[in-house]
Amino acid sequence: MTQTRRLRLEFADRQGSGCLLITGWPDTEFAELCGLTPGELARRVVILPSDVLATAGDDYRAFPTIAGSFVLEPESVCFMPRFPFRDGMSYAVVVDSGASQDGPQVLTIQRPTVAATPTTEVVAIYPTAAEIPVNLLKVYVHFSTPMSEGWAAQAITVCRQDNGELLEGVFLPTPPELWDPSRRRLTMLLDPGRIKRGLAPNLEAGYPLVEGVPVKVMVAPDFRDAGGRPLVAGAERCYRVGPPRRERIALHNWKLIPPVAGSAQPLTVEFDHPLDQALLQHCLTVKTTDGTPVSGQGEIGPEERSWRFSPENPWDTGPCRLTIAPHLEDLAGNSPLRVFDRDITIEDDAPTNKDALQVEFNCAPAS
Repeated sequence: MTQTRRLRLEFADRQGSGCLLITGWPDTEFAELCGLTPGELARRVVILPSDVLATAGDDYRAFPTIAGSFVLEPESVCFMPRFPFRDGMSYAVVVDSGASQDGPQVLTIQRPTVAATPTTEVVAIYPTAAEIPVNLLKVYVHFSTPMSEGWAAQAITVCRQDNGELLEGVFLPTPPELWDPSRRRLTMLLDPGRIKRGLAPNLEAGYPLVEGVPVKVMVAPDFRDAGGRPLVAGAERCYRVGPPRRERIALHNWKLIPPVAGSAQPLTVEFDHPLDQALLQHCLTVKTTDGTPVSGQGEIGPEERSWRFSPENPWDTGPCRLTIAPHLEDLAGNSPLRVFDRDITIEDDAPTNKDALQVEFNCAPAS
C-alpha cells in the first residue's frame, strides 16, 4: 500500500491552535481510516519526535508518542497536539497499515524556527505577602503569554535566602502541570503529604519550609513560552517564613467598610491574614437580601489582605450581603469549613457542613 501513497505533511491552524495535516491518502485507505476507532487510528498513525524514532528504531511503539487527538477532515487526517508543537523541532509520522511487505512508511517534517527574541515576562508571583506560614500550600506564577508544558520542575526552584542553598522536594511533582485554561497561570503545589501532620512524609521529612528560615522562589529565564522562546528575564520573590496557620478562616475577624448609599463608592473588606489569590478572584460576591447579584468588579488588595468591590450602579439604601464560597482558602489551605493541616485528634478541627456563608451589611447613610 505504501507504493500508492503520496502522503504530504503540513503544519496548519484550526480554531487558533496549531495542528499537523496528513494528506494524499489513497481513496480506499482513507475510507478504511474513517471506519477506525480513535484508538485504532492512533495505532495506525504514530507521531513522535524524529530524534526519538532515530533512537528507538523498530521499537518505536515502546516510546511515548506526541499526546493529542486525530480529527478526520475531507481527504486529510488532522492531528491536534495536546501541547503546541515546538518551533525548530523535527517530527516523524509513522504510518503502519500492516499490509505492506516494506514495513511502515516514515515521513518527517520540521517545525519552522521563529525569531528567538524573548517577549514573555513573569507578571507576578503569589502570594505577595512578605511573610508566609511554614505550612504554605501553593505558589502561583503568572506569565504575560501562554507557556509550554514540561519546564516547571526545572525552572522554578526555592532556595534559602541567607545562604542560597537549594531546597529539595519543596514542590509536589504533578504531571501534567497545573495550568489554567489560558496557560498563563501555573500553580506550584507544595507537597501536601509533608504539610499534613500525621502522614508518613510529614513524619519522615517535616514541612517543605522551615520556620524562621527566609526563602526565595525563583523562576529561571530558560522557562519556555508556547513558541519555545525563553523569558525576557527571570523573576524571584523573597519571603519570611512564619509559624503555621491551623485555624479555619474566621469571617467574624474580617472588617467590612460599607459604602455610602446612593454612591458608587467601593465596598472594602479587610482580612485578618492573607488569603489565596486565585480563589479570591471568584469566591466573593455581593448580593441583595433576596439573592440578586449586584453587578460590579472585585479587586484584590496588597498582600491579598483585602478586597474591594466597585458597583456598576450606585448602591441602594437597603441591606446587602457579602457571600463567601465555602472553598475559599488562606495560604495554608484552610477554608471557613475546615483546617487543612489538622490534627485528627482535635474534634474542633473537624470539617463542618455549610453550602455558603454570608455577612450582611448596610450602606452608610448619605450626609
